[in-house]
Amino acid sequence: MIDSKDIISNFKDKKDIKLNEAYVPTWKHLGLNNFHIEGYKLPEIEPYKEDYIEFKAEDFEGITVVPTKEAAKHGCLCDYSSFKGATSVSKDFVRLAENGFNSGVFIKVPENKLTNSYVRLNFNLNAKNPTVIDENIIIAEPNSKVTLLVDYYTEDGNINAFHDGLVKVFAKEGSEVNVIKIQRMNDKSTHFDSNMASVSGDGKVNWITVEIGSNINVTNYNSDLNGDHSSADIYSAYLVDGDRRQDLYYTTNHFGKSSLSNMVIEGVLKDNARKVFKGNIDFKKGSSKSKGAQAEEVLLLDPTVKTDTLPMLLCHEEDVDGEHAASVGKIDEDQLFYLMSRGFNEDEAKKLVIEARFRPIFDKIPAEDLKKFLSEELRRRLVK
Repeated sequence: MIDSKDIISNFKDKKDIKLNEAYVPTWKHLGLNNFHIEGYKLPEIEPYKEDYIEFKAEDFEGITVVPTKEAAKHGCLCDYSSFKGATSVSKDFVRLAENGFNSGVFIKVPENKLTNSYVRLNFNLNAKNPTVIDENIIIAEPNSKVTLLVDYYTEDGNINAFHDGLVKVFAKEGSEVNVIKIQRMNDKSTHFDSNMASVSGDGKVNWITVEIGSNINVTNYNSDLNGDHSSADIYSAYLVDGDRRQDLYYTTNHFGKSSLSNMVIEGVLKDNARKVFKGNIDFKKGSSKSKGAQAEEVLLLDPTVKTDTLPMLLCHEEDVDGEHAASVGKIDEDQLFYLMSRGFNEDEAKKLVIEARFRPIFDKIPAEDLKKFLSEELRRRLVK
């Protein structure tokens, strides 16, 4: 692993780096088109000083689960760097995570090994650990199954936390990988997160993401469906309030025949929040019989919010089925009237409507404490 001081030095020497150029063009909608690492004054990267990897050993017998830094001691992580053409937050932030990480997990599941349990990463960004830069690598051998759950949070509302994350998934033939991410950092924090998957024939990757925190939140998911009958789904829920800014950038590339993808996004904006969603489904040459769909539903709770939804379907193959849909508007007045006629006040009624939309995604989270927290946090944010 390259020394973190060298990484920071290299970035600081490039005062003209603008991270949105060619990589995240929607940043200009958030007023971040001049945002770059020198301007952010990226802190020194210190080792993460708390235990963060949690799993039941008996459920992972025969499965490799070690910190990424331990995996790096036994081989070159460059063997798992085959995403150079993938969309991402930016190449610079990806490189920072690859070479300057201070945390992360390496998981390798043997062929035919199935586990319904999960590895959980608990990243508490606090005064001792204000910076988390994690690189996580998952290799699922043929016909295996594994789940990773990652929780980014700040218990102290005054911490100026910084997170830059990277997940690489290699789902081989017939395997299934589930990656669940909860981001609930305070409104002084900055969150950059890139997630990439290479999926072989009959393999499947499920991304589940809940974004309810941080001041600046830029998140990317890129899935390459390389094999026939491969699939990747994204289930995303977000709440953006206050003066927070959020950019979501999801891409699925269909290479294999009869490959399947689905993006389901549920969002809520209130106060002065600003959000951009860009969703790409790209049917490459040779991906005949493939199907891809994306749908985003956004509820606007205040007239002062701003949202941009930019869906895109690209097609280099004739016999494919692609669709996208976007719904942006207020909560249905009939729903509110019905709930209020049964004794709920307006804020409580809105909370019930929003939770009903989020519930199918929340139910995919295997940790009961996180599901309980998310329900309580919705009440805190929505009910006065």
